[in-house]
Amino acid sequence: MTAMATSRTDSALVPAPRLVRVFLHFFCFVLAGYAVFGKDFAYLGFPPLYIGEMALVLGAAVALIAGNLTSAILNLPGLALALLMIWTAHRTIPYWSQYGLDAPRDAMIVFYGLFAYVIASLVLQRPSTFLFLVERYKRFISYAIFLAPIVVALGAAFPPLLGIGPHAADLACHLTAIFALALIGFVRLRPLAFLLILLFELFAFTQAREAMIVFVVGCSLAIAFSPGDGALRRILACVGVCVTVGGILFVVDFRFDSEDLRRPVSARQYVENVTSIFTGGDNEDETREWRLNWWTDITNYTLHGPYFWTGKGFGPNLADTDGYQTSGPDEAPLRSPHNAHMTILARGGVPEFVLWISALGAWFGAMTRQLMEARRLRDDWWASVFAFLLIYWTAILVASSFSVMLEGPVVGIWFWTIHGVGLAGLILHRHRVASLQDRRLAAHVPFAG
Repeated sequence: MTAMATSRTDSALVPAPRLVRVFLHFFCFVLAGYAVFGKDFAYLGFPPLYIGEMALVLGAAVALIAGNLTSAILNLPGLALALLMIWTAHRTIPYWSQYGLDAPRDAMIVFYGLFAYVIASLVLQRPSTFLFLVERYKRFISYAIFLAPIVVALGAAFPPLLGIGPHAADLACHLTAIFALALIGFVRLRPLAFLLILLFELFAFTQAREAMIVFVVGCSLAIAFSPGDGALRRILACVGVCVTVGGILFVVDFRFDSEDLRRPVSARQYVENVTSIFTGGDNEDETREWRLNWWTDITNYTLHGPYFWTGKGFGPNLADTDGYQTSGPDEAPLRSPHNAHMTILARGGVPEFVLWISALGAWFGAMTRQLMEARRLRDDWWASVFAFLLIYWTAILVASSFSVMLEGPVVGIWFWTIHGVGLAGLILHRHRVASLQDRRLAAHVPFAG
């Protein structure tokens, strides 16, 4: 499936205490479950302790035992995240008695960042863990490409029977990252894998415009980060395939509809979604105006209103307090304004928003600088790692600007895990960790495609 074949076992790559190994295997299983099965997988457990919270508790215990948490925190991106968490706790604790578990649940948009510290500390304690995570992600690629779209298709075709699977926009983030990983030459995908990714992306484009935007952003970054013009040639070839497939579907007037789908799957729907991005016209979806009005209200009562310093806190239902509730009596109530940044501003005020931008900006800036440093040193492996993490992280962040993603564990834990892997990678590369380089060479792992 990929060019990252290795004869070494995962255990050989991670000479760690048993508890650390158990956590890493369990956590990789959790991440794969979120990506393949979506929110239904997230409900595994015993309320309010679901599988994501179990992973966090176990991870925190393992990180405290293993040590190196201070190394994960005492750097610019780590400190910026810590300050964000402190202010978030300040805006959460006062609402706990009134709103109960809704308060910490809303605050998890930030406190899932604890996974970043957990993963970073374990990698820094044993740099070989970095290679373990790379190997495990390599295995995940096949499941993401072949299994997850099947689950989505079955859930759409037979919702009463299954009703499982990730949201199209969520899976589009993962497949876009894998697609970009192949474009920059870090893995080699077979033509069938490329075709399946493109077919799912075409499906996702009809269901969520953010999937289309994420794919364009991911491919653009892959072209920018890829040495030479290899990525551009691959993109042009894929565009040709998409145009051909789209043309055939348009000619035969293909159309598939289901009650579980937001919009019908058809070439005409794809064209309408593309044009609506630029023209703003969409006869079937009026959520654009609804979102913009809500975001404008949030900006007014924070930047120009009484909630400048405090926000409305973590606990209240923003859709109810702001007058934008759209959920029916038999549905779970909407709580967030379909934009992670607006959620942060509304709940924590301008100080929280500044700390949020600072935490994200510190990580992005440090990763970009280290990518350029790897390029200067002609270390193609590290340059590809940093490029991939940047693309993955950015894809999720862009998607979260149009839908509720970081607020939940399905994508939120993935996002902060990538954040943590990048945090550890920054430190390892800055200190030129010889042991990691030696293990990579000793294992004969051809990471470059």
